[in-house]
Amino acid sequence: MPDGTADANPVFGLEQHGFDHIPEAERTMTLRDLAFFWVGANAYLFFFTVGVIAFGLGLTVWQAIIAVLLGNALFVYIGWASIAGVRAGLPTMTLTRAAFGIHGNRANGVLAWVTSVAFEAINTVFGVFAVAALLPVLGWHTAGDAGKVIALLVVFFLSAAIAVLGHATMIWVQRIFAVLLVLTLAVVFFYTVGGVDWGAGPKEPLSTSAAIAAITVGAGVVASGPLSYLFNASDWPRYLPSATPTRSIFWTVLASAGLIATGLGLMGVILSSRGDVADPVAGVRAFVPDWLFVIYAIAAVGGAVANNVVTFYASGLVLQSVGVPLRRYQATMLDTTVATLLVIYIVFISESFTTVVNDFLSLLVVWIAPFGGVWLADGVMRRWRYDPVDIHAVEAGPRGRYWGWNGINVAGFAALAAGVIVCLLTVNAPIYQGPVSKMLADSDLSWILGLPVSAATYLALARRTVRATAGEVPVAHVIEADRAGETGAIHEGVLAGES
Repeated sequence: MPDGTADANPVFGLEQHGFDHIPEAERTMTLRDLAFFWVGANAYLFFFTVGVIAFGLGLTVWQAIIAVLLGNALFVYIGWASIAGVRAGLPTMTLTRAAFGIHGNRANGVLAWVTSVAFEAINTVFGVFAVAALLPVLGWHTAGDAGKVIALLVVFFLSAAIAVLGHATMIWVQRIFAVLLVLTLAVVFFYTVGGVDWGAGPKEPLSTSAAIAAITVGAGVVASGPLSYLFNASDWPRYLPSATPTRSIFWTVLASAGLIATGLGLMGVILSSRGDVADPVAGVRAFVPDWLFVIYAIAAVGGAVANNVVTFYASGLVLQSVGVPLRRYQATMLDTTVATLLVIYIVFISESFTTVVNDFLSLLVVWIAPFGGVWLADGVMRRWRYDPVDIHAVEAGPRGRYWGWNGINVAGFAALAAGVIVCLLTVNAPIYQGPVSKMLADSDLSWILGLPVSAATYLALARRTVRATAGEVPVAHVIEADRAGETGAIHEGVLAGES
């Protein structure tokens, strides 16, 4: 790193920033780092499982593949959202205050934290399943619940240890995960693809209308993967130099995040055509030799850790943005505790892991897609420029450019409500189905309509307001924010070093 930056974000040291602005001198991340990061983060069994769920809706192999491709196409939004972090040098739940208000955005922050904890639990379950399936192969045939407890502790400890250290450590470790996980998953994919039953499907094929509806439902489940990054996509690239070309950011994220997710989804579909893989680890054992299964199970543990690291990191920033006076390592401990309870329920109480995942993912889209539509539309109108001082000026009141009405941007929440209503009307989830979905042969259009509807509504309602507050950022404010970052001070009385 250049002189003067190593102490702020050291590899295997404590990052000195939290949810504050990253000074230009400290932005030493590269596009290559970003690509490795996304590959490592997405090389885990969540994207395999959504492929399994899609095929389980009664689709043929080819129809399920279409669902996987359609759902993962929404990584386009994540490539777009990543631009904001680079230009602003701020994490997502900080810069989204401009769209929802300094105080109003706290509600979104709470939902984002709940989502983070849920994904931490899901990730850990993948790791637990992997260890539980691996132990008998290694000779421990009576591991039972003891083996699951050991697996839970291993996954949580490794994830939390890396996340506590911070951004530079996380990026460095993700390079290792990216290479090893991709190589392993590629071997498994090519070993099993030759035995796929391309004609597999339900005994009684779905009618054309029913098949189209099922494809939209499956694509919605798959789309929950990319959409789930809409509350933290800016967190990781904010260490890239602010002048990094827009196209380079977009295509780097789309290729590195989207391709690995799509490949895993296709692998889920292919193996589902050959047998029961509701357990995404143990279910694979029937299709590969023991030596490859051991490697695959270890990779599954690594993938769970790799994604948990980035989720723990992001959730710490979310808690800070909400106003919880915690250091990031304290927030990680809190996340770990809550996620542990969820994991215990899923592993020891719930009868169907796939059902739990499907229920959660189906309803997640109802909020997160409209939320993303609002803040992406706001960022485009502002050309991704945010005042790094005013965005933290909680006590400034009406003098702050992002204050709105009593700290709430009414237009942002009106647009969010419009998107949520459309999602509720068109969603087809296991525990709730909207009336429009019923009218359209049980289709699910929430993942398609939620984001653009909220974005269009916000553009119509907030254009004048945004123009009035989106002027050039004063140079003095940038200098002040940079100095605050260099000294560890933040405007809300929380140390940036409390990360």
